[in-house]
Amino acid sequence: MALTFPSSPTNGEKYPTSPAAGVQQYQWSSATSTWLLLGAASGVTVGTYGDGTNVGQFTVDTQGFITAAANVAITAPAIITFVTAPTTQTSTGTNGQMAVDATYLYVYTTGTWQRIAWDVTPW
Repeated sequence: MALTFPSSPTNGEKYPTSPAAGVQQYQWSSATSTWLLLGAASGVTVGTYGDGTNVGQFTVDTQGFITAAANVAITAPAIITFVTAPTTQTSTGTNGQMAVDATYLYVYTTGTWQRIAWDVTPW
């Protein structure tokens, strides 16, 4: 397959500009007046991955090249939920649930409600 490069490239210009995965990409070097082989394109979309609510997830092949990239939403499991204060230590609950009344903070763990003294005096 014959390649047809741009006739008047600028320094750093890439050809093709957006190659499909597996297609070789070249970059023009004004210093050497040559198209330099960059290698086969990975098919990964150019950009920054990850932000305040997403983490970048990458797939790397055996040669160490990134072959896939995506943003994955950061989600936190619901560890603590507040419920109505229990009437007894053996009242029904689910691990991680919490409750509060005028006197105590309650935490449900390992099958029972644990009562923690509650300081109701304002700071």
